[in-house]
Amino acid sequence: MSKNRGYLKDHINVLLPEDLQDASRAARRYAVAPKKRTLRNFGAIIREALKPFADHGGKPLLISNEELAGLIPGRKGVWSYEQTHVLAKVLLDEVLHLTEDGDRIVFLLTTRNAPDWVKSTYWQNLRSHRIRENLAQYGEALRRGSDLEAVVCRVKEAVSPRAEVESVNVSRFDDHYFPLIKALSILNVRSDRLVKSENRNVQPMGGADYFLELNRSNLSDEEVSAAKREYLNKLKRSNGATS
Repeated sequence: MSKNRGYLKDHINVLLPEDLQDASRAARRYAVAPKKRTLRNFGAIIREALKPFADHGGKPLLISNEELAGLIPGRKGVWSYEQTHVLAKVLLDEVLHLTEDGDRIVFLLTTRNAPDWVKSTYWQNLRSHRIRENLAQYGEALRRGSDLEAVVCRVKEAVSPRAEVESVNVSRFDDHYFPLIKALSILNVRSDRLVKSENRNVQPMGGADYFLELNRSNLSDEEVSAAKREYLNKLKRSNGATS
């Protein structure tokens, strides 16, 4: 993404996940334990991150970070995006300090069809944590949060009419970069010079079965984590050699 970031920064102001790590942590904490103090802290962190853009020089601002929606469902008692609309309202409150009358503010949310979302969410949790349930078992609990259109509707209710809300169902598109292209079109920025990256978080064939086997093994947590890292690094090296 580094080349793309350089291109984007020539045309727009950009805040990406690496710029918003403290905000991500605060959003995840709020999703686990929704306390007013945590929410105020989230707002204060966003406010600080936005300070460099107070004089934005006429450039639009793109904020891209899926963790601002809260903790990914599947652990710590969180099984849906119940707090996303609350976090979105606080984010909007802070962004409005930068804007003027007539400025357009758009929330662009990506969704998936329920089976695709369950599979993707299971993989993301499986690779990071020692889950011992298979997809069918874990998916039963995840299904309660699989109605992502309901999340979109709650966000709309929370931020309208001060901001617009659009959504893209990525299950309907083969192009991994379509959400970014859609965001750039909203900002009226060309996307034909983007450099596609091979470093994508795509579930490899057989990867879930292998990680589940590791999680169920007698190996220590440290050994399991090391084996997962080596597996993923090997895939990256292989992709790099063939791309």
